[in-house]
Amino acid sequence: MAQKTAVVTGSTKGIGRGYAKEFLNRGVNVVISGRSQDIIDDAVKALKSEAKDGARVAGVVCEVSDAIQVQVLWDFAVQGFEAVDIWINNAGFARTGATFQQLTPDEIKTMIHSNVVGTINGCQVALRGMTTQGHGHIYNTYGAGSDGRVIPGMIGYGTTKSTVRYFTESIIKELKGRAIKVGMISPGMNLTENMIAQMKQVPPSVRPKVMKPINLLGDYVETTTPWIVDQVLADDAMGTHIKWLTTAKILRRLFMSRFNKRDLWARYDLNA
Repeated sequence: MAQKTAVVTGSTKGIGRGYAKEFLNRGVNVVISGRSQDIIDDAVKALKSEAKDGARVAGVVCEVSDAIQVQVLWDFAVQGFEAVDIWINNAGFARTGATFQQLTPDEIKTMIHSNVVGTINGCQVALRGMTTQGHGHIYNTYGAGSDGRVIPGMIGYGTTKSTVRYFTESIIKELKGRAIKVGMISPGMNLTENMIAQMKQVPPSVRPKVMKPINLLGDYVETTTPWIVDQVLADDAMGTHIKWLTTAKILRRLFMSRFNKRDLWARYDLNA
């Protein structure tokens, strides 16, 4: 698989970095992106040790809400690796555990710009480039709220991801019969650095209530990303929905919660 190259936006940490690690472990070249060159350089240095079968990793600064910077990301990847086989629009921002009135204008703006505008920019740039090279697979990421279910504390994030799902399904229909494929990834509820930082801001008196659904349905990045990357690499169809947290899995966890209480937060010191 060393000849393949994957671009993952928002991949210096969290689930995006998890994807990058797993691609490299499978001999796939990876281009990562983030908002700071120093952070990118640190991530690239660490990820190099994960590379197998001659795979390489590189990174460049990219604010996905800026279409010009997204184009720079594409050009950087092509200059370094000749072509882009897989493009994952992963960059995003979630403000969890907050009511609508608790969301700040900056948080709302960031979620819309990162989750919606960033995905649209990524699709447009990748589609244009992949059309020129004659092949490629684009994946958009969405999660809580994208299926129309209302989840307490996710009003901002859920609204943006519902928009991303509509946009993705529209692109899939528009590109029917084309060589370029578009798919969807629902990675489930992953405990990332951002989620941990937000939980530390939640008053201790209400943390158990906020933690409960995450303990029930959440997973660590190292649990979800190997399976997701395997599905991506095996996929050659239009409109594939790679979904980690299926209805069957949710029901199974609900049943098992009667006998086995999961505590994903135990490994973290939330008071630090």
